[in-house]
Amino acid sequence: MLSLFAPYSPLSTTVRAEDTKVCCDATEIDLYLLGDSDQTLSPFTELFSETSSSASFETAITSSEQIGKWSLESAWPGTVPESTWTVEMDYTISDAGGANVNMSATVTIGGSSFTAFLGATESLFVPQGSGTLSIDIPVEEVSVSGTSEISVSVSARNFVFTVPASGAKVEFFWGSEEHDSKLTAELPIIDLTLDQPEVEGDLVYFAARIESPFGMEALVFSKSISLSVNGVELAVDPTEVLEGDAILVIWTWDGAAGGIETVGVSVSYELQAGLVLTGSTNFEIETFDGSGDGGLRLAQTTILTIEGEMAFWMRWGLDHLGDETIPLSNVLKNFDGGNVNDDERGSRVIENAEISQFENYMSSYYITYFQFGLGLESEEIVGDLSNAQTFAITLDLMGENRVRNAPLKLRIDSLTPIVSGSEYRILDSAFMTSQPSPLWSSYDLLINVKSSGFTSFTNMDVFQNDDIEVTYLRFPWGESATISVQDLTQSDKFRIESRPTTSILHAPLSLTLIMTIMLAGGLFVAFRMVRNRSKYPIMIEMILVPIVFLLLFFAFEAVYILGSSGGIVLIWWATAVISPRTGPPGGSKAKPQIVVENFPTIACPQCQTSNPVTSDLRPIRIQCSGCDRIIKIVA
Repeated sequence: MLSLFAPYSPLSTTVRAEDTKVCCDATEIDLYLLGDSDQTLSPFTELFSETSSSASFETAITSSEQIGKWSLESAWPGTVPESTWTVEMDYTISDAGGANVNMSATVTIGGSSFTAFLGATESLFVPQGSGTLSIDIPVEEVSVSGTSEISVSVSARNFVFTVPASGAKVEFFWGSEEHDSKLTAELPIIDLTLDQPEVEGDLVYFAARIESPFGMEALVFSKSISLSVNGVELAVDPTEVLEGDAILVIWTWDGAAGGIETVGVSVSYELQAGLVLTGSTNFEIETFDGSGDGGLRLAQTTILTIEGEMAFWMRWGLDHLGDETIPLSNVLKNFDGGNVNDDERGSRVIENAEISQFENYMSSYYITYFQFGLGLESEEIVGDLSNAQTFAITLDLMGENRVRNAPLKLRIDSLTPIVSGSEYRILDSAFMTSQPSPLWSSYDLLINVKSSGFTSFTNMDVFQNDDIEVTYLRFPWGESATISVQDLTQSDKFRIESRPTTSILHAPLSLTLIMTIMLAGGLFVAFRMVRNRSKYPIMIEMILVPIVFLLLFFAFEAVYILGSSGGIVLIWWATAVISPRTGPPGGSKAKPQIVVENFPTIACPQCQTSNPVTSDLRPIRIQCSGCDRIIKIVA
């Protein structure tokens, strides 16, 4: 299944700011002891094995024997401050009353080593059962480079069982959730940098750069990362991009006030449970209304969800990166094995080192892998990535790391400039190369596309295939389209095109404002025209207003929306001209009545109210103003 998410955005500009490192010189961190033959240190519990690794002693020892030595693959440059490091190791003593134990731990940092003992130089009695032994190691200030060794070695110097039975044994465990033995250290382990923001019209892109010796694992296995602007956390999902050995996490912010302003930006990154790294800085940015005509940048996320035999082939290839012992296809044998060792290669389990090497190598090898391995044209799917400002390829095993027939996802994130107002081919069936023996039995297609409030697709046209469903909607804050179809085959043809633009007449926000101003202005003039005429015809014709808003909502072209708005205004004005009058022309006022004083009066015989007699005619009838009785005067 092919899923594309491709939001359009305006041409980017650069703000006046600089990259700012916000964290961290040295951090107290738990480095877990992992592995059997390849013993490593890592802060990520996700790398625990299902079963614990162990070392055991079944007889008393009187000379030093190493339990294990665990190393960090590469240190991070900086200064290790003077502090105390602690090794904690789980143990079990069985079939004995206890044991007198003497152990040592040695920390190596570059060319410096620091050693400490359990308790004191004398043996410490440890009773039967399970628990955790701790050794505190004083460490002096040391400068480290990217090539400095960071390791911890734990040795048993002396073990003597007390009241031993047959099978007395002491066993040390590490490397699993049940036995999370670790080294707690204070050292430089990660750099957090807030890159200078990029501005696209009224949108601002903030990027946090994560640099560490753990590569992509620093993002994949971390607990969370968030960014706040002016104290408000951004709720939008960020985009992750691999840039060399660093990870860029990019957020979009649309809350700028416009013009030049200073914003406070802070990042919070939880590397492991309980270890939250934070930092903040201020940036001066300048945003624009985005209505000018210019270029665009296409932010595109392509997700290939692959199932069946092809998924098995990809998993098998991942497990044999750099394998020279068996024949491989031309696609797989060109992969560099990198840091993948012989124990990981061909193990029927896909390790993190193999995923990391695959993702790194795909940044330059993706065209060949797509075309000859997957039977897909990468440029037809994701465009020409040689023009991309940034792009990254990541692999998701969907929770299954074994080599088996299970689905997986291949994700490609890119940011590419495109030309405003020109035809843009979103996708066509040519993305699948001609295959005499088809590699794919069928595929599903789902494309979600979004624009900002200042950019528009203009149109969303599907050619050569009536089965493809298109839902294209427009809101004041942007346009969205969903294109979907299922069970397509290699013989099915289609082409999906658009014309992205920043034109003020097409951008959703400006088009909505222009249409609203036309209708409001036309209605105001129409009601002025009928101030002395019947208003009911125009009030009835106001039912035409929702029709225009429906045209806007269902993303009709701007010419139809503006034409309909103008047509409705003309209808209102014509109706105002022919509406019947309800008063004299020009709104002329009635002649004022002349009030005459000192008329003779007559009292009402019923209520004694005085009533003026305003005429000399006799007989005459007048109505009493007090009780409404009719009074007849005959003389």
